[in-house]
Amino acid sequence: MSPEGLLLVDKPPGPTSHDVVDAVRKGLRQRRVGHAGTLDPFASGLLPLVLGRATRLVRFLPHAPKTYEGVLRLGTATSTDDLTGDIVQREALPPRNAVLAAAARFRGRLLQVPPAFSAKRIRGRRMYRLARAGHAPVAPPSAVEVFRFELEPGDGDEDWSFVAEVSAGTYIRALARDLGKELGCGGTLVRLRRVAIGSLSLDSAIPIPGAGTPPSWERLLAAVIPLEAMPLQLPSLHLDDAALARRFAAGLAVPCAADARDGASALFDPAGTLLGVAEVIAGQARPMVVLPGPPGPEEPVGPRPPRRPRGGRGASAGGGF
Repeated sequence: MSPEGLLLVDKPPGPTSHDVVDAVRKGLRQRRVGHAGTLDPFASGLLPLVLGRATRLVRFLPHAPKTYEGVLRLGTATSTDDLTGDIVQREALPPRNAVLAAAARFRGRLLQVPPAFSAKRIRGRRMYRLARAGHAPVAPPSAVEVFRFELEPGDGDEDWSFVAEVSAGTYIRALARDLGKELGCGGTLVRLRRVAIGSLSLDSAIPIPGAGTPPSWERLLAAVIPLEAMPLQLPSLHLDDAALARRFAAGLAVPCAADARDGASALFDPAGTLLGVAEVIAGQARPMVVLPGPPGPEEPVGPRPPRRPRGGRGASAGGGF
């Protein structure tokens, strides 16, 4: 039976988030894999993946602040707001006390313009595709919040180490860019690593192919957080009647406890199995998301066994894998 639930991986610099998804699909032989929270290719760190029926629960995961560690460079601006782009500006460095004072002004609620090379859509097209085609898109500013932005001098005069805790939708590249604009010298991102999303920590993530030795399928399987233990941002509601559980699984509303709070709740059957998400209204649990039964064992999870040699009796005994 294919694994289902939440898997926390430590993405290395280089591959895209989709590359990581593809590697895990192959490692677990699980077709339905998605990611919750994209990381740019050059960035590393915590990337939550959802497997199987968990892909239907992404929107109920906590919209928690994200914490990053990294290095930004002042005195230089690039076309992509990181070192993958062309240098478009070089200026003299400001005094260190001016840098710290400017960084303090970037804490709190801000309006932020997404980088030109980003996955944000404008009129249905990705901004990075428009930028590569030479159209230089400019997206409208979005409201974001920076809870923490602390800088320390780095190895050279132009580099600064930082820790940033920000709301979902905040671009750290744009934070480095805008700090450079504030100082009049330009700024760009050198290195970025996501270390936490709310209570989800990089300490619980496992490395994936591209970061040292690829993990075995057994290690991937052991790291999956099952559906019932996923940290959904929902209250739990338990049915004590198997007949009601079957009714809900069929997509029908069911009565629930009179004191159940109105709104979305994770609904469990008497055995503790997650049935889906219900909207509770006046003592009735109406299906929002119904999780069908787990998929059958189409393919065994684990290393692929040797294939039988082709060609009938005359085939070589050393068949391929």
